[in-house]
Amino acid sequence: MAVQSQDIKRILVIGAGRGGTAMLELFIEDKQIEIVGIVDPDPQAPALVIAKKHGIRDYSNLADAIEESRPCIVFNLTGDDSVTAYSESQLGSKNTIGGFQAHFLWNLLTRLKQTNEQITRLAHHDSLTELPNRILFYDRLNQAIARAHREKELFAVLFLDLDGFKLINDTLGHDVGDALLREVAKRLVSCVRDSDTVARMGGDEFTVIICNVRTPISIDRVAEKIVESLARPFMLNGKDRSISVSIGIALYPEHGTTPEQLVKMADAAMYLAKHSGKNCYRLASS
Repeated sequence: MAVQSQDIKRILVIGAGRGGTAMLELFIEDKQIEIVGIVDPDPQAPALVIAKKHGIRDYSNLADAIEESRPCIVFNLTGDDSVTAYSESQLGSKNTIGGFQAHFLWNLLTRLKQTNEQITRLAHHDSLTELPNRILFYDRLNQAIARAHREKELFAVLFLDLDGFKLINDTLGHDVGDALLREVAKRLVSCVRDSDTVARMGGDEFTVIICNVRTPISIDRVAEKIVESLARPFMLNGKDRSISVSIGIALYPEHGTTPEQLVKMADAAMYLAKHSGKNCYRLASS
């Protein structure tokens, strides 16, 4: 059911700091609220960046903002009582929220924002390793495809499966297995750039997106680095334990142009590495 225009609350936000940022991020998509402007004399205030991105008018002068935004409800998040008093003189007390009300709202919005960020992180990251999970991996992969298509770039998807993990997990226990997976995650992250993505797909399977590849040889270097890194012993329960890794590599666009194609080809190449003696990497077949 469509929201009637008279039911939409027109909001003028005063203060583009953390409170203003939280308010914009929480309510900018709300169909019953229209944020008609945001006021802050500081042109570098963080919420102004969000406002400009969404086409929300920003003001440095309160009088101009109120005059051009009528009718509206003012949220004064600055803590300045004189701002509240001026807004009340222009719009009335019923249309002005400031003082204790605004302070309470600021705390509430900030905590809601933090909670939303925590929920989003939990939904998109593996709880054991803190790496991106399958959901976030595919989101990043779609972004990589769109960027590579637009910029005519090459990128690679690596599919990794640990050799010997099951034996350690079954004989030494799940706690040791979990500790091993956490250490594997750290080593993988150290082998790639900050702009690349390392994800845990589940169990002892990991994926890596290597973006903006200059030449296929550079992928070989990354794969070799990963193989060498994971071949080094892991200290578990006071003793050195060894595993290895089998890696399959698929290149965009040579081996696929969709997430499903690229992952399938990298997975198939990983099994080829398994059958080639493990502790190695293989490139997908065209």
